[in-house]
Amino acid sequence: MPATDYAQPTSSAVLQLLRHSLDRGRWAPGAPLRQEEIAAELNVSRVPVREAFFQLQAEGLVQVVPNKGVYVREMSAAQLRELFQLRRLIEGDILFAAVPLHTAATLNRAETVQVALDKAASVADWLAGDREFHEALYAPAERAESMAIVRRLRFLVDRYYFSRLRPSTRAQGWHEEHHALLRAV
Repeated sequence: MPATDYAQPTSSAVLQLLRHSLDRGRWAPGAPLRQEEIAAELNVSRVPVREAFFQLQAEGLVQVVPNKGVYVREMSAAQLRELFQLRRLIEGDILFAAVPLHTAATLNRAETVQVALDKAASVADWLAGDREFHEALYAPAERAESMAIVRRLRFLVDRYYFSRLRPSTRAQGWHEEHHALLRAV
């Protein structure tokens, strides 16, 4: 097998590990990410770390400053508001397209996800379940490009959820909103 066949899983694994660490606040906004340190910690060469940095930059999670390094992206309250406004616009449009296409099976899928979400005990479980719930609601629309944008926007805000939410934060409100969405759909 060519060496390139082995590079992709390593790059993908490094990307997932770094994204996970960023989401959970391992590094503060503005903190430098040192390629050599991360490569040594993960026992990989610098190449997959560098590739992961480029992907994280494309997703808006880090900022690459030429000749200076890579830094965790900082975001102002105004930028976060804009991201939520964009999500509301795009996700509302996807849901509008999905509603008439739902079937008993697709609604059952969303309800099943919500039942599991109602039992979520950690912020990580809640965020994963919330993402799965909304994707189940939007799936009938078959809007791959729109969903790619929604996922990118979620990546940008999820790390703020991890740093500020607790398992009980707004749990009842979100529970009621999700069940209202299911009834409306």
